Amino acid sequence: MSTIPSPVFFSDDLLVEILSLLSVKSLLRFRCVSKSWNALISDPNFVKFHLKRSKSQNQLFTLVTKYIKTIMGESPYGSDYESETDYGIIPYPIPRLLDNPSFTLITDPRSLLNEKDCSGIAGSCNGLICLTGYRSIYWSDDDELYDYWLRLWNPATRKISPKIGCFRDLPGFVFNFGCDDSTDTFKVVASRYIRDRLTSEVRVFSLGDNVWRNIESFPVVHLNLYYEGFEHTDVFLNSTFNWLAIYNDIPITWYWFPDLEDITVEQIVIVSLDLGTESYNQYRLPRGFDEMPTEEPTVGVLRDCLCFSYSYKETDFIIWHMKEFGVEESWTQFLKISYHDLQLNYDFSAVTLKYHLQFLPVFLSKDGDTLVLSSSQEREAILYNWRDHRVERTGVTLHKTSFDDGNRSYLYWDFAKGFVESLIWIF
Repeated sequence: MSTIPSPVFFSDDLLVEILSLLSVKSLLRFRCVSKSWNALISDPNFVKFHLKRSKSQNQLFTLVTKYIKTIMGESPYGSDYESETDYGIIPYPIPRLLDNPSFTLITDPRSLLNEKDCSGIAGSCNGLICLTGYRSIYWSDDDELYDYWLRLWNPATRKISPKIGCFRDLPGFVFNFGCDDSTDTFKVVASRYIRDRLTSEVRVFSLGDNVWRNIESFPVVHLNLYYEGFEHTDVFLNSTFNWLAIYNDIPITWYWFPDLEDITVEQIVIVSLDLGTESYNQYRLPRGFDEMPTEEPTVGVLRDCLCFSYSYKETDFIIWHMKEFGVEESWTQFLKISYHDLQLNYDFSAVTLKYHLQFLPVFLSKDGDTLVLSSSQEREAILYNWRDHRVERTGVTLHKTSFDDGNRSYLYWDFAKGFVESLIWIF
């Protein structure tokens, strides 16, 4: 006598627990199982719960790629040509990089920015990437005007918004994207340094309001004013943007780096813009930082801690972390890495190296042992296990398509940022 197995039923709470462990790709497929599953997976409370789980379990980062294709002209000597530049943004698992540092990366055409009518990235937060675009619409000897716009993109769900936040103004705006966790409000900050007045113009765009609002200008001058679409140096942490700045008594223009030899340790601070209050805080650097390096120091985020790092003389790279965000007394030296341990093959006597050697901590593994570093003198990233001083270089072969299409390809390790997949969508 045959028996028919009884159907298995899960409680709603248990079903939520199980589904929250799945990837976004799987959840999008499972919406077709039933109307109740579709309603559950689309529920804002589930979306928020899944995001929280993803943050604790999944380690990803966005790799920024650049492709330059040379288009030859009609000169018989081949001297007339134009170049076409495109960028791509590829979420990639950090554990996969640590297990296999050498791999081939082929860009999905859906990750390219030209296809989205954009050319830069303001940042990523909670699974959304904010893309930026601009176009010169007027130029004269005395003035130039740009049209600016934003687009929100979720690579996991493949959804992208129409152009939002459009405005027309002078060139030079830098964009940063984050979220005010107290209200779950995504915000974009646009800023422009006004060089002839040594001040800045700052405006905020809150998603949902769809209106730009002017806020108080930066209290001090940004240390790094160089910008080409991706090269903003602000870091996002705990609903704040953070960056290095110096006081306004040194004349700085948009086009020139400040001469670090003219800056003292006491003149550098960390400025923090709170997205909730839209006000600024300033934090002093670690007391152990008592001598200006030849290259610009940096701020970053490692394992949810604000970090400050710099090259010390020509021997070591030092990283401090702020154990309790916003508390200056919590600065602790995290690592002091010998250049010898990094197996550097640089000529430190070269003048060009002395002023262009810069390291940037990109990521720290989940166990806290392996640090991913980018170097201004190397195209590949450095994987450094600080417990046993093991060093390995990445080896990434990059292609825009699956066949060789004549593009020169670059991978920007400096711009790699933490990323988490999510179901979030706000349009």
